[in-house]
Amino acid sequence: MVSGPTLERRPQRGVRSDHERTIFRRWQRYRLNLPIRIIVTRDDGTRIADGRASDISEGGLLVFAGIEMRSGEKILLEFTPPYSSAPVRAPGVIRHRRGYNYGVEFRLETQADEEQASKFRSLVQLAAGDVTR
Repeated sequence: MVSGPTLERRPQRGVRSDHERTIFRRWQRYRLNLPIRIIVTRDDGTRIADGRASDISEGGLLVFAGIEMRSGEKILLEFTPPYSSAPVRAPGVIRHRRGYNYGVEFRLETQADEEQASKFRSLVQLAAGDVTR
């Protein structure tokens, strides 16, 4: 009996498996879907956009927002915890973009920035619960 050609499954160049992706992550990620605000200050003024945070780690978070931002642009992230009137702001910088999904790294230039980012992370992780990726 003659058999036809078989397909051999080879990994595609440039595509990482789930296991390989896990290895390259520096921090644990927390899956969430929370409303946040993005504040962008440019020469022509300040823009405020509503967005959604879809995951967070010690180093930053992934944000979906209908605003044009560029890699390297400095922004402020704002989150208002439930049952609170005071928002928490953390400085960030856009590291990558895919459509309107932005990878934002926390910008820690001063001790005050570190404290704000730490408070922001804690509150957002608390709001996300213990669901991890």
